Amino acid sequence: MRLTVFGATGRVGHTLVHEALGQGHEVTAYVRDPKRLGLKHGRLFVKKGSLEDGSTVAEALRGAEVVVSAIGARDATHAVTVVTQATRAIVTAMKSEGLQRLVTVGAAGLLPHPAGGLTGEHGLPPFLRHAFEDHRGALQVLQESELDWVVVCPPVMPSGVKTGKYRTAVEALPTGGRQVYAEDVADFTLKAALGTEHHRVRVGIVGD
Repeated sequence: MRLTVFGATGRVGHTLVHEALGQGHEVTAYVRDPKRLGLKHGRLFVKKGSLEDGSTVAEALRGAEVVVSAIGARDATHAVTVVTQATRAIVTAMKSEGLQRLVTVGAAGLLPHPAGGLTGEHGLPPFLRHAFEDHRGALQVLQESELDWVVVCPPVMPSGVKTGKYRTAVEALPTGGRQVYAEDVADFTLKAALGTEHHRVRVGIVGD
């Protein structure tokens, strides 16, 4: 399969690109700085550009069958709209190229709360507020689109190793879990992108 990956130099995106290549897929990585990617492969195509350049984003999508976005703000200690703007740019380009399947990495705060609304609207620590608002804006962009989207929603996500031991739930965070390795999030995100099980839903994921 041919994938275009945004956020390929981040923890989840970089691992996902490596895994996809190892499984025999073709990957176009859209990056600002190709040097930060640190990968070379015969099936890897690197496209340099910014998300503000709609025509270049569209070029990176040509020939792709599925799109993955693992974009996140590097500094979310103040108000940011990085994820929202990136999602809007990707959705616009996908529509122009006639693509439908988009899998993104969000956050557990985007999952429904039993009391109503989103989990991030209930007792979220102040230092996570800006990141949540950014991801919530991105979710709204997806929900208003006609794309076949999936948002993978992890809680605390430390770097570690790929264990393959994690649990998922549709529109909920599995009980009893408070974190999941970034490498396992990449593993599930790739499976969601390549599979057909989930459509226009949020999927919570925690380590087992």
